[in-house]
Amino acid sequence: MKKMLLALVLMLASFAVSAASISIGNPTVSPGNFYIGSPGYTNTTLTDTLRTDTIQSGYAILGGQLSTSWALSSDVDASFSLGVSGTGTSGMASWTVSILNSGGDLLTSGSLGSVFESLMISAGDTLTAVIAGTISSNIFASKSFSASLALSSIQIAETPLPAAIWLFGSVLLGGLAMRRRKAQQVAAVVA
Repeated sequence: MKKMLLALVLMLASFAVSAASISIGNPTVSPGNFYIGSPGYTNTTLTDTLRTDTIQSGYAILGGQLSTSWALSSDVDASFSLGVSGTGTSGMASWTVSILNSGGDLLTSGSLGSVFESLMISAGDTLTAVIAGTISSNIFASKSFSASLALSSIQIAETPLPAAIWLFGSVLLGGLAMRRRKAQQVAAVVA
């Protein structure tokens, strides 16, 4: 009987505890025309709530247009805030950040260094954060930069327990009551 109660407690606890989170995927680097090098990234920080990447633009001497995107996904409904920052190449103050839904529609946009509050993501859905700007044509300017995405204020939407769980619980308690009553009747007959 103790094992059955322990199993019931563990089952209910497993529904209450959720290890779900919002994950930030690897970046996609998309330079404009006439780049010479190899666009790519090197991850320098990766935690549950922070991702920092060093982005290689692919431009060797001259600069040009560049966009870098990260996919954000979740296995539960959640709301969160996303801070996006970048450093390392000249002219980044004029770069933009856009947040797109899974259909590619613009949800919100702002400048680099913005914090986007109260973003919503549905279970199984994907949002995309895009940083876009121009790499300087100055031959002495850096052709790579560092970008950070920071998640905060993550609120997981509570999912109600299905009715089957409550029915199972009532049947389990009824079975335990019947077992106890039967044990009392057997004890009365033996005594």
